[in-house]
Amino acid sequence: MHIDDAITAALRNVAEHGDTDIFPFPFENLLFRDRLSYAAGLIKAIHSKPDHWLSTYPPETIRSLTQVGYAGFRWATLVDPFWNAYYLSLVLSIADKIESVRVSEAASTVFSYRFHWQNADAKIFKDSTWVDFRKQCLTLSETYPVVVQTDISDFYPRIYHHRIENALQRLPGVGDQPKRVMDLLKQFSQNVSYGLPVGGPASRILAELSLDGVDKLLIRRGVRFCRYADDYAIFCSDKAEAYRTLVFLSEKLANEGLVLQKKKTRILSAQEFRETAQLLDPAEAANALASEEQKLLSISLRFDPYSPTAEEDYEELKGAIQDLDIIGILGREIAKTTIDSAVAKQAVQAILVLDPAQQQQAVGMLLDGDNVMTLAPVFVAVMRVVRDVYASSAADARARIDEALCKLWTERSPLLSVEVNLSYFIRALAGDQIQQKEEILIKIFEDSANPMIRRMVILVMAKWSCHYWLSDAKLKYGGMSIFERRAFIIASYFLGDEGKHWRDHVKSSWSEAELLTRDWFSTRFQTNRSVPV
Repeated sequence: MHIDDAITAALRNVAEHGDTDIFPFPFENLLFRDRLSYAAGLIKAIHSKPDHWLSTYPPETIRSLTQVGYAGFRWATLVDPFWNAYYLSLVLSIADKIESVRVSEAASTVFSYRFHWQNADAKIFKDSTWVDFRKQCLTLSETYPVVVQTDISDFYPRIYHHRIENALQRLPGVGDQPKRVMDLLKQFSQNVSYGLPVGGPASRILAELSLDGVDKLLIRRGVRFCRYADDYAIFCSDKAEAYRTLVFLSEKLANEGLVLQKKKTRILSAQEFRETAQLLDPAEAANALASEEQKLLSISLRFDPYSPTAEEDYEELKGAIQDLDIIGILGREIAKTTIDSAVAKQAVQAILVLDPAQQQQAVGMLLDGDNVMTLAPVFVAVMRVVRDVYASSAADARARIDEALCKLWTERSPLLSVEVNLSYFIRALAGDQIQQKEEILIKIFEDSANPMIRRMVILVMAKWSCHYWLSDAKLKYGGMSIFERRAFIIASYFLGDEGKHWRDHVKSSWSEAELLTRDWFSTRFQTNRSVPV
């Protein structure tokens, strides 16, 4: 793909589908959608003189903790959306060449992130899913008596840069794109020689390339396996072969600087494997005797409101969900000491298809103090759904949700000490303006050093037109990060003439990205005054 086409494709993909599945949707994605040609011009300017841009406006990144399970945490990196778009552009420009050297899709072995640009809806990957992976695993377990289940520990943060660089340079006809990609990765990782930003499509494509050599070594050895990203299922004739293959895989991954997760590595009989995978078997879920949890997991909750059949699709989804007792499923999960994260997340997301009364009942369950702790592994999903239900609720229901959210803060829920959790909590707070929520956000802003958190507070206070706070925050603009500065440009429009005078005074110091942010939001402000939180 020519770099100009790749830039447009990257911006369209980010605008439609987001640039990360970890952090809240940044407002720059809306800017890319509304000002596509202007944003593309800026990315092309970066591409024409990358060394100048890297030295003058180096990529700003934010490392934040995100929750994994009940007591696990990992670092995730939020990259400046403009630089992230350029990163994706570079990778898309050579993604077809990366796909061409990977293990063939026809082999039904590697299912994750198969590149296929779909221009109509700006999608990057084929619709090969985790369910396809599991279905093939179940099929193979009928032939092989022993199955190894394992996955790679801390996959993205541990990938060696020089391994990616070598693999990129072996691709045919890629020009200097490998060097440009590696220069960016070096900046993103702050000169550490390993690690990819977690959560975005560019890193997924590069991560797949990094494992392709191991995939081919397994195949040449005659190992029958399936892989989805960092998850492996290996099919063997007996336990001795399973053990030898596990040793072989561990050795080859070690050469890449990677290790398998000890706690998730198991050698199972095929029957044991099928029993553990049963919930994800669509054929089993269709059975009338299947559990409600099993049926729930078999339903795809992906809904495209812009589809030509959107109304029919929604009614079909609604009918499928209403055949299940979502409230009962949630109750059973909450009653456990340890939830099944897949079931709980699917049940939480299904709340959006329930009728209003059931939605309020379900949200009340979710926001109960003890229940929130039980649902800790899916806290982000809970906050997303609470925010969506809030938007369509009557005033009295919104007041009850606000009370429950504020109580999480006043009772010092430990979940809010996780930065990604806190960011979604702030978005859930951003509904109606009340004094207690203002006080909470001011306290969060004062206590947090994380630019992502501070930026979100700025946007919510702008949404509420909190002139007193914005006017005071203006004095701190010089010490703000790039993330906060762009947010405050938006916020300045809610300061009236004071904001206009301030913009006129400081605009000479703005980068092209900040000028583009001003021009974009100026038009948006005149049209509907809405703040993208």
